[in-house]
Amino acid sequence: MKSLNQNQLWRWFGVLGIVAVSTIALDLNQFSAIAQPQLNCNNPRTQRELNACEQQRWEAADLELNQIYQSLIPQLSNNRRQQLVKAQRAWIAFRDSECAFHSSVAEGGTMQPMLYYGCLANLTDIRNAELYRYERGQIPPALGENYQIADRQLNAVYQQLMDRLPSKRKNLLKTAELDWIEYRDALCEFERSGGGNAGFNFCRIRLTEVRVEQLEAHLDFLSQIMHYKA
Repeated sequence: MKSLNQNQLWRWFGVLGIVAVSTIALDLNQFSAIAQPQLNCNNPRTQRELNACEQQRWEAADLELNQIYQSLIPQLSNNRRQQLVKAQRAWIAFRDSECAFHSSVAEGGTMQPMLYYGCLANLTDIRNAELYRYERGQIPPALGENYQIADRQLNAVYQQLMDRLPSKRKNLLKTAELDWIEYRDALCEFERSGGGNAGFNFCRIRLTEVRVEQLEAHLDFLSQIMHYKA
């Protein structure tokens, strides 16, 4: 597995009517990361600055998401609009539980806000890219062509990660994975409505490929933490 440097890891972690996209499962007030005037996010020097810069990055991505979403909704038929709303709600649940899991590695520490906000920003960037494609009438492509192969790889990486986690973090990962499955199924039904069965199948492959990358990044991050502690 390719090793990520610390900055890459931070960037990776660090996503009827209009859905309240900014709903967060965690109480963000518990974090002390508050954006400060004249914050230099090109060269943050303290943990507080790192936390605040990741918060700013997420807030910008979240604002962009709301703008894309509000632009896209009127373009859809009633049926497709309802499917997208369902998928977006499922994505929000996954985003929150995934970032709760990722940041739990530093629970109670000064790094936790950075990990949490960075994760929110990265997942939102991925979602924004999907919504932009929908706005252009496109279905995002997958790299592979075989869902079974991608799914087997996902199960293998998931089990590797579970085997290395303490009980509390295992429970958080289980919740995130169940939320991801709900999101995958809802989003792929939306893509089926615009691209038929082929759109549905490529959606499952694509989302599974992305999920494999995310779990591999969790594994790599955990390995680097263990190495640091050793």
